[in-house]
Amino acid sequence: MKVSGGHTSFICSIGLLSLLLIGDSFAQAPTPFPGFAGKSAVADKKDFLGEWEGYVTDGDGSNPSQRRMNISLSIGENKITSSGAGNIGEGTYKISGASGKLRRIDATGTAGQYQGKLYEGIFAVEGNTLKWCSGNPGKGRPTALKTSTGAGHFLMVLTRKN
Repeated sequence: MKVSGGHTSFICSIGLLSLLLIGDSFAQAPTPFPGFAGKSAVADKKDFLGEWEGYVTDGDGSNPSQRRMNISLSIGENKITSSGAGNIGEGTYKISGASGKLRRIDATGTAGQYQGKLYEGIFAVEGNTLKWCSGNPGKGRPTALKTSTGAGHFLMVLTRKN
């Protein structure tokens, strides 16, 4: 993807947020929203674990011209390592909700300028596709797997590598 001018800094910021958007803080009970099936604080993560690659995008991910950058995630039992736009990030996470449904994820960066910052998000895994939408710190949890201008959310669309 070709990036020029002032957009480089913005896209690198999104990349860093994406890369470090990992969490371990889940202090309150989930607030229901459309599509959220999660009543269980202990969620099945089997379909979430693995190696993923894809892109950060605007909208619902269906328009290739809205892609901002490529990203890769390695998701383990308690840790995520991500890379994209020349950056590498790490963190931990907590999820809730049953497999096959829209689930909640709370992610916190564990290094660099994003250390300790909470990214509240939602995600769904369908087959080998992971869609993960998160809010930047202070922007709240998205209610759908899409972004809109000014909302402070970002969407990752990823495909399982392994």
